[in-house]
This record gives sequence, C-alpha cells and structure tokens, in this order.
Amino acid sequence: MWRRIRQIAFYFLIGFTVAFVAYLFIRFDADQVLFGMLIGAVAGVAVAAFLLWLERRFPGAAR
Repeated sequence: MWRRIRQIAFYFLIGFTVAFVAYLFIRFDADQVLFGMLIGAVAGVAVAAFLLWLERRFPGAAR
C-alpha cells in the first residue's frame, strides 16, 4: 500500500514539475527560466556534495 502511494506521489511530482516549468516558459522569458534552472542545479549539486561529505565524515550518525 505504501509503495503504491509513494509511486502515485512520485508521478504527481513529475507531472507538477513538467507543468510548472512549461508555465514558467510561457509566463516569463526563456533566458530567465533557464538561468533560474542553472542556479537551482548548481545549488542542488552543492547541497548533495555537502551531504555526501557529512555522511563520510560522520558515518552512521544519521541512523
């Protein structure tokens, strides 16, 4: 049951993200949207790298 709910939530998130990005391209200038996506991607990579560094520095502390 939880697996199915998680799957439905994941599909909803994908659909929402695609529709929201399409809305942003229609509503705003495409260059601004792409620049915002670039900033978000850089921030996501930075946060992922930081969390991976923390997991290696303190193994087993999160659980």
